[in-house]
Amino acid sequence: MLVHDPLRLVQGAPTAADLAAAFEVPPAAAEAVMRAVASDLAWHLEKNTLSRAGLADLVAALGSGHHSKYLNGSDVLRDPAARADGNAILGHVLGSKDRSRTVAARAARQAGLGDDVVRSMLPGLAAVTMGTLAGRANGDLGKVLGVMPSLGRWSRGDPHADLADILRRGCGAGPYAKGKLRRVVRRALARAGGFKPRGVLRWYVHFMLRPAIAPVRGIVERLRPGS
Repeated sequence: MLVHDPLRLVQGAPTAADLAAAFEVPPAAAEAVMRAVASDLAWHLEKNTLSRAGLADLVAALGSGHHSKYLNGSDVLRDPAARADGNAILGHVLGSKDRSRTVAARAARQAGLGDDVVRSMLPGLAAVTMGTLAGRANGDLGKVLGVMPSLGRWSRGDPHADLADILRRGCGAGPYAKGKLRRVVRRALARAGGFKPRGVLRWYVHFMLRPAIAPVRGIVERLRPGS
């Protein structure tokens, strides 16, 4: 649900039609919500991966393995357990309830829905987002994990957790020097998550321009055929 076309989901994930049915909103509004939320979550994921700790935390989260169950159908959008996990994901990715409200308000404006309706959608969408990210990252991230040397008695018993520890400490491993390892992992997650693996300076420049870019993007979305 990320990538620059956030509706190109992995097989089995809920679609805009599923979201519209679950919350009794027009399909076009549901599609607009999914696009807006996907864009904001990708933005915050990119920001989080700028730091070693943020990158390591995301790798560890993807290794938990339970997110894939959120790609098994539309019921996840209303499932209480998925909503609880989705709220935890929102807290981790966005950092605060105020940011969640900001994301919901922006999506609501673009979709022409009430803020409260979109806020109720966010947990399920966050759970699906993490499941989609995990599914897409498996290939590229799996290649990195496949050449990681054993950590022996220092291993935490899970390759994702081991990789997260290596990243958190700023070390290299196997064929990857410390700088290269971080770049390779971040590129893998960027491809899966639909954000660009920009450095801190380029991200900051884009951050400063974002308030001017967002309204233009909203106008373009409204002018698309069928909008």
